[in-house]
Amino acid sequence: MDQSESIPGGEIVSSEDRLIAMFSHLSIFFGSLIVPLIFWAIYREKSKFVSFHSLQSLFFHLAYTVILVFLVIFVAIVGMLTGLFAKKGAPVTPDAFQIIVILALGAVVIGFIFGSISLAIYLAVSTYKGGMKKYPVIGKMVYSRVYGV
Repeated sequence: MDQSESIPGGEIVSSEDRLIAMFSHLSIFFGSLIVPLIFWAIYREKSKFVSFHSLQSLFFHLAYTVILVFLVIFVAIVGMLTGLFAKKGAPVTPDAFQIIVILALGAVVIGFIFGSISLAIYLAVSTYKGGMKKYPVIGKMVYSRVYGV
């Protein structure tokens, strides 16, 4: 038996649509870019709800991946640059400044990862309940593209 629920705007969303949309957000754990793309390709004509959530999660996962790569590269570069201030002729060991900088930037990277995952889980739960929550910046653009508003 297929349970259906009406969401704002009058669109009827089945429990299967909500489940697929939820999995597109949770795909941050597995197949981050592939799974939402597949869901969007299959459901773009069938369900605006799934299309919206899979497309916004695809763009969020893409942005997440790009930002994470740049953050890791930035931490590596800053870590190497802080090593340039070491005294010449001294053994190559990290000093306190270099350790503090790398740990602080590492905490930023870890915070970004956990924050992004938490946001994806929050939107997945909201989506399964039939919600139309949006990711910051990306959500508005995708919503206007899918729903033409």
